[in-house]
Amino acid sequence: MQPARYHSARDELFAAVDEEMAEPVRLAFMKSGVVDPDRPTVEIEAMLRVGGDKETSVAGSAAQSWRTQIAAQRGELSIDPVKYPALSFRRGDKVKALSRPGEPWFEVLAIDDRGMARLVLQLGEA
Repeated sequence: MQPARYHSARDELFAAVDEEMAEPVRLAFMKSGVVDPDRPTVEIEAMLRVGGDKETSVAGSAAQSWRTQIAAQRGELSIDPVKYPALSFRRGDKVKALSRPGEPWFEVLAIDDRGMARLVLQLGEA
C-alpha cells in the first residue's frame, strides 16, 4: 500500500500537536476484569480530553420528569498510531491520567481505529 502524499505532512503536524498537548497516561489492558498478563501495562503520552460533568436522565435526555439522573465524566484519548503502532485495545481496558489531580481512572467504552490520523478511545468514568 502506497501512502497518500499528505501523510508525511499530517504526521509532522500531529507530532507537533502532541509535543504541546499530550500528557502521560498509563494503559492497563484488562481481561475478565483483571489485568491481562498477555498485554502488559504501558505508559505513553497521548491527548486526553475530558468533558465537564453533565447530568442526564437514564433515557439520555435532560428531561425534568425523570427522577433518576446520573453524572458521567466522559472523555476521549487520542493516540498517535505512528508513534505507538503496536497498541491494541478492547472495551473494558483502563486509562489512568498520571498528571491530573488524584490520577483518575477511565474505562474504554469504544474504540475508533478506522481514522487514518488517530486511534481514538471513547472513555467513561471508572
